[in-house]
Amino acid sequence: MISNALAPKRKIFAMSARIYLDIAMTISEQSPCTRARVGAIVFREDRKTMLSTGYNGQARKSDKILCGGLCCDRDRLQIQSGDRIEVGCIHAEMNAISNAVFEGIALAGASIVVTAPPCLICAKLIVQSGIKKVYYRGGDRWVSTGEEFLKGAGVDLIKID
Repeated sequence: MISNALAPKRKIFAMSARIYLDIAMTISEQSPCTRARVGAIVFREDRKTMLSTGYNGQARKSDKILCGGLCCDRDRLQIQSGDRIEVGCIHAEMNAISNAVFEGIALAGASIVVTAPPCLICAKLIVQSGIKKVYYRGGDRWVSTGEEFLKGAGVDLIKID
């Protein structure tokens, strides 16, 4: 009986995650990246409030438009998704978490929704920030190296199609 009582609440949270995914898709349009536009939102499911947002792009105060100046280094070097993750822009998840830190917002127990699966570096940052649940949009384009790390760290991972 307890699980039945909680079922409507879970459905509301899932609907909220889908709404946040739609908003993250809009936020991703701010990315200058010519390769892929990704957006992320950190939020509290229990309060249904957004804590922070981010999109993939350059570092705060950077004078570059893209990671390679006027071009994408990953495209120029023909790096496949999931490989050599040290090359390129700051990912949406990194920006959302960093923006929260910059504003002094604690993320312990929060959830994040991302328009693409997290890479391994973003997965590590998600775990270290205390985020407990990741909603993400999948797709054939993405090679994720972070999913197993997140699962192993006890972070709930939910794919939204």
